[in-house]
Parts: sequence; structure tokens; C-alpha cells
Amino acid sequence: MNRRALLALGLLAPVTAWAQAPEVLELAGQPVLELARHPTVGPRLRSMSAGRQRIVSDALRGAGPPLAITDGHWVHGYGVTEQARVFLAFDTNTESVVILLLEEGRPSLFIPPRVAPWPAALRPAVREFAPEMAAVMRFTG
Repeated sequence: MNRRALLALGLLAPVTAWAQAPEVLELAGQPVLELARHPTVGPRLRSMSAGRQRIVSDALRGAGPPLAITDGHWVHGYGVTEQARVFLAFDTNTESVVILLLEEGRPSLFIPPRVAPWPAALRPAVREFAPEMAAVMRFTG
């Protein structure tokens, strides 16, 4: 059987991961650490935060509001410690992970990169997290 036939039958791994993404919405109201621990998000977060894993991990355990949902598919939240603040979001439609890490008030990790457009749906959440960053970031969509 060729790849197209397997995709049509839903037998390839990405389809399995896709099926897990909507359950991330059930995390609303929990601490942001629960989003980071989710099997669909955690492995990506670890690889994306390479070199900053420890500080991201610590910040995710910090104080912050419960996870919220925006536009029915973005799950997002943030954590704050004395040393760092981290914003984490996950799109259940595309399985995209968004990370913004501020260390001692200065940006140190942007995913997507700082120069790339960020999803417009996240503008209010980023503004709440870091108004100074939201004012200079590009949001589209």
C-alpha cells in the first residue's frame, strides 16, 4: 500500500497525534505546567527549549493564571518566577507550540522567532503576560 492509501485509511502516526490534540482543551483551568506535561506538547517543548530547559521548567512551575482557551483551539498560560517568565501556548488545530521566555525581564527565547508573525488570537494573552513585548511583536491572522 502506498503512502496516500495509508493516509486515506488514517493509519499513519500523525493522525494518531491529531486525535490527541483536542483533549488538550480539557486542561483549561489547570496550571500551565499541565500543558507542558501533556504528551502532545511535552516532547516538542523539550526540544524547542534546548539550552533553556531548566529555566523554562522552573518558570512553568511558577505562579500564573490557570490555562485559558482562545478562539476555541488555542490553549495558553504562563508561569512567573523571580528569574524568568514563560508564556506557553498550543494550537489544537495545527499542533503548533508557541513559547516566549523572558529572563530577568529580557527576551531570551521566541518560538516562533521574534521577527516572524505570531497568531493574532494570542495578542491579548501575550499583552497580559508581557505588555512591553506585545507592543513590539507582529501578530497576523
